[in-house]
Amino acid sequence: MKPAASRPPRPSGPSGSLDIEAFPSDLSLMLLLLVVSVLAQDLFFALWMATLQAPVTELCTGSALDCPRDAGAMVSGTVNYLLMLLTPGLAIGASTGRRRRATPLAETPFHGAAEAVGSLIREARLSRKPVVMLDPRLASAAYVTGQQHRPLLMLGPELLVLRGKGDHGRRIFDTVVRHELAHLRGRDLQTYHVLTVFRRSNLVAGAFIVFAITLDVLNLNSTPGALVVTLLRALLLTLLGELISRAYLRVREHHADLHAGRTDRDGLLAALGANSGRADGTGAARLRSWLRHHPLGDERLGVARTPGRMLASSPGRVFLGATVAGVLLPTLQDMLLRFYGPERGALTMILCGLLVGVALTLFVGFTLWRHQWYAAGPARLGRSALTGLIVAVGVVAGGWLALYTRVSGYGLSGMPLEPSFLAVVVVAAVLLCGWLTVVGAQWYRGDPEAQRMPRFLKLAVVPACLLGGWLMAGVWVWGVTLQGVLTACSMKGYRCVTNPDRAVAEAVTGFIAPGPVLVAVMLIALAVPLAARFAAPVTDRISR
Repeated sequence: MKPAASRPPRPSGPSGSLDIEAFPSDLSLMLLLLVVSVLAQDLFFALWMATLQAPVTELCTGSALDCPRDAGAMVSGTVNYLLMLLTPGLAIGASTGRRRRATPLAETPFHGAAEAVGSLIREARLSRKPVVMLDPRLASAAYVTGQQHRPLLMLGPELLVLRGKGDHGRRIFDTVVRHELAHLRGRDLQTYHVLTVFRRSNLVAGAFIVFAITLDVLNLNSTPGALVVTLLRALLLTLLGELISRAYLRVREHHADLHAGRTDRDGLLAALGANSGRADGTGAARLRSWLRHHPLGDERLGVARTPGRMLASSPGRVFLGATVAGVLLPTLQDMLLRFYGPERGALTMILCGLLVGVALTLFVGFTLWRHQWYAAGPARLGRSALTGLIVAVGVVAGGWLALYTRVSGYGLSGMPLEPSFLAVVVVAAVLLCGWLTVVGAQWYRGDPEAQRMPRFLKLAVVPACLLGGWLMAGVWVWGVTLQGVLTACSMKGYRCVTNPDRAVAEAVTGFIAPGPVLVAVMLIALAVPLAARFAAPVTDRISR
């Protein structure tokens, strides 16, 4: 952290002190999102290469990728290629904590600063105290590095000199050091090593996929247009993982800022340059903010002044999560088809939709519920509708980025872009987000301090998973079936029905939503908000 340039605190809001620890941290969600997206891409390359190299066990006249393969060779080949992709990240992650050219602060003339840093370290109550070092190349910056058993706190000379420039300089110095110690208290070194491994693996996998797909497409004498589309998908998938990793790093800085500001909020504002009058968050800089490792100065100031701005839902993070869900839909189905066989297509579509739908519902649900408590006032249905629209766009876009179905030959890449189907996806996402918001709003009325979140999560999580899972299963079955029918209608000799999307819709709704399932979904949708309203605690309600 530079002047004028983890576990989150408990921000003060209109209702008092809120228990942020009750919700899953944004850091945990973003790190999990990165791991899932990178592993999906790694498994694509590993499974594809293992399938090509494994010996065929039976005579096969169809596609080479559809032929039965030796199971042992498939497993060993997949593991070997996964290790190949993860090894560069492991090697780089092991070397990031090496000791740099620096001098122990105790051996420098900055004895007063050394004593002040030691006092701040004792105040932080860390499980492992860091070794404080002076790095002349840092100037006024500071950072933490090293391994879990030996963390290092690196400080620049200009920062140490700043401490002696009156009370203002001392408060900025203390805030910068508290910011870095907050990274250690939040165990950011360990998670940063995990981030480094998967981030490097994401780049390596992207490079290997581009190379392998180029050779494969050229060998099959494909058209240049198909090659360009395939390469663009691979590059966008790699960019998706990089965007998630950088979003994680920015959230990590916000959490450290808020932790540092718990002791001296004015010192934090001064360290972030509240009185400098800079406006570095406008124009092109704001458009480039998604590619930054650190948030912009005005963004950090805004979060420091209003912590709920970071702790509430972020449209960018919602879009990244929905896009990953869209990528996972065809990816997971391809894996299930390899296991069950193409004759179990209906089962794989339902199972895939349920699994991805449950994960996406939890991600969006925690986002909306955090916004309910940490934003300025109760969440409005307009924001829920916007969140649903973002989810729908992200899921459709992610479905077109997936590479698995393009390679496996079992299905078609992407969801159909028919207006009727897209309208159903948008309506389903908006209704789900609105329902999640209503459930949270009913509990918020009785528990505005977020003091009984475990009780609320026990009430809301299971019904939300059931509702979101079946909703996504129906949408995914509908989309895959409709895409197959539309593709068949474009072939010569195939007699297509007059209105294929309507025929598919009727078939899917009759198959996926029989009487008991439909009744159960309706009961959940109606009963859970009422249960949240009457089961919410009443002892801590704010009087009218």
